Amino acid sequence: MSDPQHEPFDQLAAFYAMGALTEDEQTAFEPHLEICRGCVREVTSLFPVTHGLLHTSPPLDPPAGLRVRVLGQVTGTAAGPRDTRPRQLAPIDTPFSALDEPETPSLHVNSPRRSPGVLFWLTATLLIAAGGAGGWYAAELDRQNRELRAAVDVATTLAERAEMELGAARAGAADREAVLAIVTGPDVQQVDLDGQPLAPHASARALWNDTADMVFVTAGLPALPAGDIYQLWFMLPDAPVSAALVEPDADGHATVIFRVPGTVTLPATMAITVEPSGGMPAPSGDIYLLGQPTE
Repeated sequence: MSDPQHEPFDQLAAFYAMGALTEDEQTAFEPHLEICRGCVREVTSLFPVTHGLLHTSPPLDPPAGLRVRVLGQVTGTAAGPRDTRPRQLAPIDTPFSALDEPETPSLHVNSPRRSPGVLFWLTATLLIAAGGAGGWYAAELDRQNRELRAAVDVATTLAERAEMELGAARAGAADREAVLAIVTGPDVQQVDLDGQPLAPHASARALWNDTADMVFVTAGLPALPAGDIYQLWFMLPDAPVSAALVEPDADGHATVIFRVPGTVTLPATMAITVEPSGGMPAPSGDIYLLGQPTE
């Protein structure tokens, strides 16, 4: 492993699995197990190996007389031949009679304290490693939970966007159907508008039917500076009446569908002027397109 934070713990997993770490090494290594998935995997994989080592050597019977020699070295007495005679049980009153006898010095041999065996350390290590793995597993579940919540948020955003786009597509389809119903109807009428000196290559056509719905289509209108907009007017004898605001694309094309005001009697003269953004109640700018009904 090339992680600098992991380098101090290289090679410790194997010794930990065998219970061969010092107390300081074990104290430092156990918190590392809670955050290192690799070390947890290595320790748990080594437990069967270390446990198997306990059974690799066949048991041996101790030589005859070994027990006597060991006891003799511990007690400081000479090792004699082992007494194989049957031992006699002490009388029942012996423990009580010993209370009356004078106290005599006796030799007490303190048996050495037995240190925990390998199986003990293997069991303890397994529990500690399981605790470390549990900490890592909880952290992993928390991470997956956060990723899942983020994925749900993204999916919700995408679903909302798709719903908006679907609504726009439906609206566009409805507008196209309305335009087709007007321009292909048997009662359709029209007025053509011609480009004026400020837009000699522009043209437009207004189409309507008996339902008072009108479609206005333009082509070749020049681009306008920011803050200006095209406004369509019905040029009536009493006063112009605003019909709609027209925002062409980069090529000067626009299609607008609107309801003709009830105060307007068709056919009527129509014009396009340039007005401030948002439109005006009456024409104030130059005329770019103009059209009159034909006889």
